[in-house]
Amino acid sequence: MTPSGAIEAIELRGAAFFSTHHASAADVLAGRARPVTAPAYALLAGRARRFTSLVTQMHLEVCGALGHDAGDPPLAVFATCHGEIQTAEKLVSDFRDAAMVSSARFALSVHNTASGMYSVAVGSTAATTTVTGSNAIAAGWLEAVLTVRDTGRSVLLSIADEPVPAIFQGPSELVGVAAAFLLGPGDGRGVELAIAAGSPAIDPLQVLARVADGARHDDAGPVVLGEIQPGAALVLRFSPQAARA
Repeated sequence: MTPSGAIEAIELRGAAFFSTHHASAADVLAGRARPVTAPAYALLAGRARRFTSLVTQMHLEVCGALGHDAGDPPLAVFATCHGEIQTAEKLVSDFRDAAMVSSARFALSVHNTASGMYSVAVGSTAATTTVTGSNAIAAGWLEAVLTVRDTGRSVLLSIADEPVPAIFQGPSELVGVAAAFLLGPGDGRGVELAIAAGSPAIDPLQVLARVADGARHDDAGPVVLGEIQPGAALVLRFSPQAARA
């Protein structure tokens, strides 16, 4: 798989990673697991934490790890393959068993719950976009990079997914994973996207771990983010100057 010319080069200003089963992105890549650990998601307090799903908690965990500037909040792109899938399972189960559902849980079942909760938590009125679908990692990166290019503003990209309940007969991965990246305009140092031929099947845990870990090392190799259109994959490449302490 040989990438073609770059779509855009932008600056990578920060990266954060969370896994329910791993202490760091480096531990994922090394195959080191930990006891299952829930996110702290300290951005939310009090009643705002009620009914919050794992996927939203993880989005808020990694976004909170990057910090925020209340005076100049970034635009934001949230990406998720399955969205509020565990909340959906609870709603279906409640309706099946009692012919009614919780209005509060229903209100938090939409695909852009996390972006709304984040905006309220940090007091941001900046525009947000939520991307969903099987290729959400690639699509989220493309949306974020093009938003930086088109607006000249910094962009927060948050990607997260929780395990799919067995009743849906979907992916059987039991790990919840999230990563967030702060991107901005620059002079070409940082990361760039490119298109390559192929339709690769990716492991989201490994992809997000590789990108988050690669942000810390100046020798990081390219990462295939997934299919972006039929027969074509999106590839992220680091420049040596992108390394972060």
